[in-house]
Amino acid sequence: MSHEARDRANGTAVHSCPACRARRHRSFRRRSSARPPLHTVRRGNQPVTPSTPSSDHRPSAQPAAVLFDLDGTLVDSERLWLDAIRARLALDGAAVSSAQLVEFEGLSSIEAAHALIEVGGLSARAAEVAADLEALTIDAFADRLSWVSGAEEALGHLRGEGIRIALVTSSTHRWVDAVAESLALGAFDVVVTADDVQHTKPDPEPYLQAFDLLGIDPGTCLVFEDSEVGVRAAVAAGSRVVQVRADLRATSGATACIPDLRPVTAAWVASVMALEPALP
Repeated sequence: MSHEARDRANGTAVHSCPACRARRHRSFRRRSSARPPLHTVRRGNQPVTPSTPSSDHRPSAQPAAVLFDLDGTLVDSERLWLDAIRARLALDGAAVSSAQLVEFEGLSSIEAAHALIEVGGLSARAAEVAADLEALTIDAFADRLSWVSGAEEALGHLRGEGIRIALVTSSTHRWVDAVAESLALGAFDVVVTADDVQHTKPDPEPYLQAFDLLGIDPGTCLVFEDSEVGVRAAVAAGSRVVQVRADLRATSGATACIPDLRPVTAAWVASVMALEPALP
């Protein structure tokens, strides 16, 4: 595995391909310096509220890095993704139930394409279907893509505190670049996409690669994920995971579950790191 991405590029997102490394994303725009309210989190069926910091000093239990999934965790793109799946099926006169549609959350484009061919009886090749799904979703980014509540502020706060952050996604470089064109994602110390690994989530490979590029132990980090497959990947890699779900239905193995990213500050992250990791 190449370790060129270990070198941090000031003000740029770190990608594994030269063209992507050379690309400079727009700077992060922080909306407000006000601290968002603390939210109750859940572990299994039990509510847990990490301690509220008594002052603005930086806690001692900071993680070595914070890693974020992209779709559904930082940006509200899952609904656009599911709309694209419906639209692609409709082109062949096919459809899936709402229950079946949920199964596509967290899948890479090629994984979703194979599944669509199987359940929808599509005649096109998987690579063609995957390209169609990406194009349909990306076309909707300009007018309909938005941040998950608190995500932009959380990224800005953690960066301001000097905490290293990484992006680990089952989407492609093309997808990530399209998101960055629509929203000011800002700089990440490491970015791992579906193009960089042999196996995407729920396999732990994407997170293991990110930890390797960061040069840190998984047990010293905190991961934010929305999907079951993402939580499983991060847990299998050996990290604590905060699941981001509006319905607070946590996946087994998640250390905590919150409805959005509004509570996330350096102090809040440190308080979650003090919790014992949940058993899968």
